[in-house]
Amino acid sequence: MDLDKLIKDEINFFSKIKKINKKISNENLANFRMETIQQRRERISLELYSLCSETIQYGPFKGLKLDNDNWWGASDIGTQCLGLYEYELLNFIENINENQYSNFINIGAADGYYAIGFLFSKKVKRSICFEQSKVGQETILKNWEKNDRPGQILIYDKAEPNSFTEKIEKYLEEDSLFLIDIEGNEFNLLNKAVLSKLSNSFIIIEIHNWVDNFEDKYIKLLRDANEFFTIEIIESLNRPIHSRKELDHFHEDNKFLLLSEGRPNRMRHLKLSPRI
Repeated sequence: MDLDKLIKDEINFFSKIKKINKKISNENLANFRMETIQQRRERISLELYSLCSETIQYGPFKGLKLDNDNWWGASDIGTQCLGLYEYELLNFIENINENQYSNFINIGAADGYYAIGFLFSKKVKRSICFEQSKVGQETILKNWEKNDRPGQILIYDKAEPNSFTEKIEKYLEEDSLFLIDIEGNEFNLLNKAVLSKLSNSFIIIEIHNWVDNFEDKYIKLLRDANEFFTIEIIESLNRPIHSRKELDHFHEDNKFLLLSEGRPNRMRHLKLSPRI
């Protein structure tokens, strides 16, 4: 062991942490003690976002710029910058080859994190967004422009069972990947007729278990989907927080709080693959 090098490296490690911590005043510390959990999640998320120069630093969307004027994910924007938000989905996306899919179709597109990320990383050439919030639609467009308008993006309102497939019908003949995250409305949207029309596509669904009559609705969705698709569960993954140097100076409580996505319980993501 080169002791002099070790000492130099250790002093450098702690000096960076000390420099950042010195910026925190006693008044800041007093205010921090009065925060709610949600307030703290948002504060440290935005702090991390600033440390990352408003840009994703890791994962398949590395280099993507994020706008902090968002309507949905202020508490998640920090972990998005670290490539840790919905890490199991990012792991899946990381392994998608360029042009493996022609279209990415995002139902419940929020701020456009996935839709623009797919375009920016050149995983697809076209992203099609369905987002019921007008503010969300504007934010998607703003984030797309912030990243120099990669690929082609189409933005629609809420996806309704009787009409949304008409908007994308011509794209269903191509290889398409769907991501559906609509806070429980997946059970209303994905009836057997819709699943039949999407049966040549790959679909990822986030399942929300807090809706009324959840078990009956979930069983029906699984039975209907099984007629057209092979169903797999995308398993949760541990987040590699200790490999992210940006977190070195964070209080241990805050470091682990950052990993919270504010969910009421452990969630499920399903992957549906065509039965071909």
